[in-house]
Amino acid sequence: MTSVATPAVTPSAGLASQANDALSQPAISLADIARAHDVRFLLATFVDMTGKPCAKLVPVEAADELESGAMGFAGYAAGLIGQKPQDADLIAVPDLSSFTPVPFVKEGLALIHCDPHVNGRPWPYAPRVILKNALARLDRKGMQAKVGAEVEYFLVKKNDDGTLSTADDKDDSPRPCYDARGVTRMYEHLTSISDA
Repeated sequence: MTSVATPAVTPSAGLASQANDALSQPAISLADIARAHDVRFLLATFVDMTGKPCAKLVPVEAADELESGAMGFAGYAAGLIGQKPQDADLIAVPDLSSFTPVPFVKEGLALIHCDPHVNGRPWPYAPRVILKNALARLDRKGMQAKVGAEVEYFLVKKNDDGTLSTADDKDDSPRPCYDARGVTRMYEHLTSISDA
Protein backbone atom coordinates (compact mmCIF):
# COMPACT_ATOMS: atom_id res chain seq x y z
CA MET A 1 0.00 0.00 0.00
CA THR A 2 1.19 3.48 -0.64
CA SER A 3 0.64 6.50 1.51
CA VAL A 4 -1.58 9.28 0.22
CA ALA A 5 -0.96 11.84 2.94
CA THR A 6 1.94 13.75 1.41
CA PRO A 7 0.68 16.92 -0.29
CA ALA A 8 1.78 17.45 -3.88
CA VAL A 9 4.47 20.06 -4.57
CA THR A 10 3.72 22.55 -7.33
CA PRO A 11 6.48 22.12 -9.94
CA SER A 12 6.32 25.76 -11.12
CA ALA A 13 7.08 27.23 -7.70
CA GLY A 14 10.70 27.82 -6.73
CA LEU A 15 12.19 26.25 -3.60
CA ALA A 16 12.48 29.61 -1.83
CA SER A 17 8.83 30.49 -2.41
CA GLN A 18 7.78 26.98 -1.34
CA ALA A 19 9.72 27.37 1.92
CA ASN A 20 8.12 30.79 2.56
CA ASP A 21 4.65 29.38 1.76
CA ALA A 22 5.24 26.48 4.16
CA LEU A 23 6.07 28.92 6.95
CA SER A 24 2.96 31.02 6.36
CA GLN A 25 0.46 28.17 5.91
CA PRO A 26 -0.81 26.00 8.75
CA ALA A 27 0.32 22.37 8.62
CA ILE A 28 -2.19 19.92 7.25
CA SER A 29 -3.87 17.93 10.01
CA LEU A 30 -4.86 14.31 10.17
CA ALA A 31 -8.51 15.38 10.19
CA ASP A 32 -7.95 17.43 7.00
CA ILE A 33 -6.28 14.49 5.27
CA ALA A 34 -9.08 12.13 6.32
CA ARG A 35 -11.84 14.47 5.19
CA ALA A 36 -10.09 15.04 1.84
CA HIS A 37 -10.38 11.29 1.25
CA ASP A 38 -13.99 10.98 2.52
CA VAL A 39 -12.78 8.93 5.48
CA ARG A 40 -15.18 8.69 8.42
CA PHE A 41 -13.11 6.46 10.71
CA LEU A 42 -9.41 5.92 11.33
CA LEU A 43 -7.93 2.61 12.39
CA ALA A 44 -5.12 3.84 14.66
CA THR A 45 -2.75 0.89 14.79
CA PHE A 46 0.51 -0.40 16.17
CA VAL A 47 1.81 -3.95 16.48
CA ASP A 48 2.98 -5.79 19.56
CA MET A 49 6.22 -7.77 19.67
CA THR A 50 4.53 -10.84 18.15
CA GLY A 51 3.26 -8.83 15.17
CA LYS A 52 -0.35 -8.74 16.40
CA PRO A 53 -2.00 -5.56 15.11
CA CYS A 54 -3.60 -3.54 17.91
CA ALA A 55 -6.05 -0.81 16.98
CA LYS A 56 -8.60 1.73 18.09
CA LEU A 57 -11.38 2.86 15.80
CA VAL A 58 -11.24 6.66 15.87
CA PRO A 59 -14.00 8.80 14.34
CA VAL A 60 -12.63 11.64 12.21
CA GLU A 61 -14.19 14.06 14.69
CA ALA A 62 -11.61 12.81 17.24
CA ALA A 63 -8.61 12.88 14.84
CA ASP A 64 -7.23 16.02 16.52
CA GLU A 65 -7.23 14.19 19.86
CA LEU A 66 -5.34 11.28 18.31
CA GLU A 67 -2.85 13.66 16.70
CA SER A 68 -2.32 15.57 19.95
CA GLY A 69 -1.45 12.42 21.90
CA ALA A 70 -4.70 11.96 23.78
CA MET A 71 -5.41 8.37 22.68
CA GLY A 72 -4.10 5.79 25.10
CA PHE A 73 -3.92 2.01 25.10
CA ALA A 74 -3.51 -0.11 28.21
CA GLY A 75 -0.26 -1.64 27.00
CA TYR A 76 -0.43 -4.74 29.18
CA ALA A 77 -3.92 -5.50 27.84
CA ALA A 78 -2.93 -4.76 24.22
CA GLY A 79 -0.41 -7.56 24.00
CA LEU A 80 3.24 -8.47 24.39
CA ILE A 81 4.91 -5.08 24.33
CA GLY A 82 6.98 -5.09 27.53
CA GLN A 83 4.44 -3.58 29.90
CA LYS A 84 3.11 -4.60 33.31
CA PRO A 85 -0.46 -3.93 34.47
CA GLN A 86 0.68 -0.96 36.60
CA ASP A 87 2.56 0.78 33.75
CA ALA A 88 1.40 4.03 32.20
CA ASP A 89 -0.72 3.87 29.05
CA LEU A 90 0.83 3.60 25.62
CA ILE A 91 -0.04 6.77 23.73
CA ALA A 92 -0.60 6.26 20.00
CA VAL A 93 1.35 8.93 18.10
CA PRO A 94 0.18 8.79 14.47
CA ASP A 95 2.59 8.85 11.54
CA LEU A 96 0.69 11.02 9.06
CA SER A 97 2.81 9.77 6.16
CA SER A 98 1.32 6.29 6.71
CA PHE A 99 -2.29 7.42 6.16
CA THR A 100 -3.86 4.89 3.80
CA PRO A 101 -7.55 4.67 2.88
CA VAL A 102 -8.73 1.04 2.93
CA PRO A 103 -12.16 1.12 1.24
CA PHE A 104 -11.67 -2.52 0.22
CA VAL A 105 -11.93 -3.36 3.94
CA LYS A 106 -14.75 -0.92 4.79
CA GLU A 107 -15.94 2.15 2.92
CA GLY A 108 -14.89 5.34 4.70
CA LEU A 109 -12.07 3.64 6.66
CA ALA A 110 -8.37 4.55 6.66
CA LEU A 111 -5.38 3.02 8.38
CA ILE A 112 -2.86 5.15 10.25
CA HIS A 113 0.23 3.59 11.79
CA CYS A 114 1.16 4.89 15.23
CA ASP A 115 4.30 4.85 17.33
CA PRO A 116 3.57 3.97 20.95
CA HIS A 117 4.96 6.46 23.46
CA VAL A 118 5.00 6.25 27.26
CA ASN A 119 5.43 9.36 29.39
CA GLY A 120 6.28 11.40 26.28
CA ARG A 121 9.01 9.09 24.97
CA PRO A 122 8.97 6.43 22.24
CA TRP A 123 8.36 3.03 23.86
CA PRO A 124 11.55 0.98 23.30
CA TYR A 125 9.72 -2.35 22.90
CA ALA A 126 7.42 -1.20 20.10
CA PRO A 127 8.45 -2.82 16.79
CA ARG A 128 8.20 0.47 14.80
CA VAL A 129 10.38 2.20 17.39
CA ILE A 130 12.89 -0.68 17.28
CA LEU A 131 12.96 -0.47 13.48
CA LYS A 132 13.37 3.32 13.45
CA ASN A 133 16.25 3.06 15.94
CA ALA A 134 17.93 0.36 13.83
CA LEU A 135 17.55 2.45 10.67
CA ALA A 136 19.01 5.49 12.46
CA ARG A 137 22.04 3.43 13.58
CA LEU A 138 22.58 2.25 10.02
CA ASP A 139 22.24 5.81 8.71
CA ARG A 140 24.89 7.04 11.15
CA LYS A 141 27.23 4.42 9.68
CA GLY A 142 26.41 5.53 6.12
CA MET A 143 24.38 2.37 5.47
CA GLN A 144 20.77 1.65 4.62
CA ALA A 145 18.56 -1.38 5.06
CA LYS A 146 17.43 -3.45 2.10
CA VAL A 147 14.36 -5.59 2.62
CA GLY A 148 12.84 -8.29 0.47
CA ALA A 149 9.68 -10.27 1.01
CA GLU A 150 8.82 -13.76 -0.15
CA VAL A 151 5.11 -14.29 -0.49
CA GLU A 152 4.04 -17.88 0.09
CA TYR A 153 0.57 -19.30 -0.24
CA PHE A 154 -1.28 -22.56 -0.81
CA LEU A 155 -3.65 -23.13 -3.71
CA VAL A 156 -6.63 -25.12 -2.54
CA LYS A 157 -10.08 -25.97 -3.77
CA LYS A 158 -13.27 -26.51 -1.84
CA ASN A 159 -14.68 -29.99 -2.22
CA ASP A 160 -18.41 -30.72 -2.40
CA ASP A 161 -18.41 -31.79 1.26
CA GLY A 162 -16.85 -28.48 2.32
CA THR A 163 -13.36 -29.82 2.95
CA LEU A 164 -10.28 -28.36 1.30
CA SER A 165 -7.76 -30.16 -0.86
CA THR A 166 -4.82 -29.06 -2.96
CA ALA A 167 -5.78 -27.42 -6.24
CA ASP A 168 -3.58 -29.90 -8.14
CA ASP A 169 -5.05 -33.39 -7.64
CA LYS A 170 -1.69 -34.93 -8.57
CA ASP A 171 0.09 -32.99 -5.83
CA ASP A 172 0.08 -35.89 -3.37
CA SER A 173 3.77 -36.28 -2.58
CA PRO A 174 4.79 -36.08 1.09
CA ARG A 175 7.44 -33.51 0.00
CA PRO A 176 6.04 -31.70 -3.05
CA CYS A 177 8.18 -28.54 -2.78
CA TYR A 178 10.34 -27.86 -5.85
CA ASP A 179 8.97 -30.92 -7.67
CA ALA A 180 9.48 -30.12 -11.38
CA ARG A 181 6.37 -32.11 -12.30
CA GLY A 182 4.20 -29.92 -10.07
CA VAL A 183 5.84 -26.76 -11.39
CA THR A 184 5.04 -27.72 -14.97
CA ARG A 185 1.47 -28.77 -14.10
CA MET A 186 0.93 -25.34 -12.50
CA TYR A 187 2.79 -23.49 -15.28
CA GLU A 188 -0.11 -21.24 -16.33
CA HIS A 189 -0.83 -20.13 -12.78
CA LEU A 190 2.83 -19.61 -11.85
CA THR A 191 3.68 -17.64 -15.00
CA SER A 192 0.61 -15.41 -14.66
CA ILE A 193 1.59 -14.61 -11.06
CA SER A 194 5.18 -13.96 -12.14
CA ASP A 195 4.04 -11.65 -14.97
CA ALA A 196 1.79 -9.74 -12.60
